[in-house]
Amino acid sequence: MTVSIRFLGHSFFRLNFNSKTVLVDPYIKDSHPQPEYKRIEKSAFKERDLKNVDVILVSHEHFGHFDKELLEKLATENNACVLGHESVLKELNLSKRFVQSLDIGKTLSVRGLHIKGFSAHHPHSFYPMGFLIQGNGMSVYHMGDTQLLDDFDVQPDLALLPIGGNHTMDCVDAVRAVKSMKPKYAIPMHYNTFEPIKADPLEFKQKIEKSILKTIPAILKPGKTFRF
Repeated sequence: MTVSIRFLGHSFFRLNFNSKTVLVDPYIKDSHPQPEYKRIEKSAFKERDLKNVDVILVSHEHFGHFDKELLEKLATENNACVLGHESVLKELNLSKRFVQSLDIGKTLSVRGLHIKGFSAHHPHSFYPMGFLIQGNGMSVYHMGDTQLLDDFDVQPDLALLPIGGNHTMDCVDAVRAVKSMKPKYAIPMHYNTFEPIKADPLEFKQKIEKSILKTIPAILKPGKTFRF
């Protein structure tokens, strides 16, 4: 059994566990009222590209992670279940059958997958979270927007880590997080979407490869897929 991870830009991923599909932090908008948050590269994906979705995870309420209109449309058109903290879910105009509240430390079984909420240190957010998604005997840890924590207390098969700095980990701290967790694979995210989070993913990759870690780093351009 394999898991496929498709990077869709910023912190947005499509995860496939056999027949089950999970979207994490869907975000495809190009514009923003503040010029510094206009996307450097426009999204290559449209709503029509996001079909056959079972579960949608929302890490926190910031614009690059929580697109209210898109979430509502994806949930209703796909009969998908949206998971996130109650403070985010209450902003959605969706029936209760489309949403399930998740707290840090809590695990939910949804559509044949097990999803656990993890702490994220992101002071400008009300209740930031990361997610451990388990299926097919495999685990993927999407860390959300977070700075370095003292202990991540998880050893996933694959870690998806922010490296852009500016209220999240930079490359150096992301490597420290990898050393703490020791995942089999690590993929950087949340970088080069906007000017304030420009970073070189090769720095992240090279630092891991030069260490004693057995973790295999992979850099994905938007639209590319990683399987393990």
